[in-house]
Amino acid sequence: MKEIFEKIAMKFGTPTYVYFEEILEKRALMVKQVFENLNFLPTVAVKANNNPYLLKILKDMGFGADILGEGEFLACKFAGITPEKIVWNGNGKSKKQREFFLSKGIKYVNVDSKEEFELLWKEKEGFELFLRVNPDIDPKTHPYISTGLKKHKFGMSFSQAEEILEKYGRKISGFHIHIGSQINDISPFKEALEKVTLLAKKYNVRSINIGGGWGIRYKDESELNVDELKKTMVPILKNYEFVINEIGRFIFAPSGVLLTKVLLVKRTEEKTFVVVESGMNHLIRPALYGAFHEIEVLDPKNPVVKLDVVGPLCESGDFLAENINLPLPEVDDLVIIKNAGAYGFSMANNYNGTTKPAEVLVKKDGAIKLIRKRQSINELFDSCILD
Repeated sequence: MKEIFEKIAMKFGTPTYVYFEEILEKRALMVKQVFENLNFLPTVAVKANNNPYLLKILKDMGFGADILGEGEFLACKFAGITPEKIVWNGNGKSKKQREFFLSKGIKYVNVDSKEEFELLWKEKEGFELFLRVNPDIDPKTHPYISTGLKKHKFGMSFSQAEEILEKYGRKISGFHIHIGSQINDISPFKEALEKVTLLAKKYNVRSINIGGGWGIRYKDESELNVDELKKTMVPILKNYEFVINEIGRFIFAPSGVLLTKVLLVKRTEEKTFVVVESGMNHLIRPALYGAFHEIEVLDPKNPVVKLDVVGPLCESGDFLAENINLPLPEVDDLVIIKNAGAYGFSMANNYNGTTKPAEVLVKKDGAIKLIRKRQSINELFDSCILD
């Protein structure tokens, strides 16, 4: 593995996101096998990773897509994902978007609120509408990626859903639930599904989108047990004629790493800082969520010490890991940040006038393929008007 990363660094430079096709396909199969005895449409959450080449691999495995807007739709178009397998999600849809997606043949819409229904869907046909209900369940995850409590901006109450169903039931195809992300405990999924299923039986709603949020192992937490999930969820899901889900992190995160290089090692009286090329501009999760990503020095030469791995940006919050034990690297050493395939590149930014990394795929036969070119400095200002 070390040789592969060295070859990528030599050929394409650093920093670079590196994905592994074999892992990507293995994770996708794990998802599909949970629902193998149901009428099931797996969809991938494009927000987690929008590279069309990776989306095409999943498309070829039968996946559709969950999108927010036109940009993610374009990624799906490049990947060959057909509109009838796309779910339009989000809590801030516009009339302009509605007409755009109607013209493109998008099939499924998750309706986020009573107000959205009245503004966009009460008088409009052409989509299969799924009401996103908020079950008011604590998913036991980070508050920024928790979406299933009453205080969150997502979804409508059960009483609001019933108001819509009482008046416009013929227009509603199903329910949608998504209670958060990085959930490692099955019980919140079960509790949410049971609550929604009672409502579905009352109104004879026969389709459901169960969202995603399956947790992976970043540090000490255990990965969501998919075998237990299957045993717990499938008996309830058999009440439905059609099931959709939306999975991103569970598939993408373990499939990708961020490969970067050490710029310098700085020692103060308080700490040792390893400064690398990448920071919160390339992987914002540690700064934004306090998320943990395991870091590995590819060719360790020195003893293990406690240190911070930080980026080069002008922010104290620009770090990738704090107070971790790592073999002390040297200048120009390569390091990898693991589980970075989800919400890595897709949340990357140009802060401090920096550019976004390249993306590379290691195929199953060992071939290395560039799937997104490194952004150039000149591209940063392509949209600027100077006269």
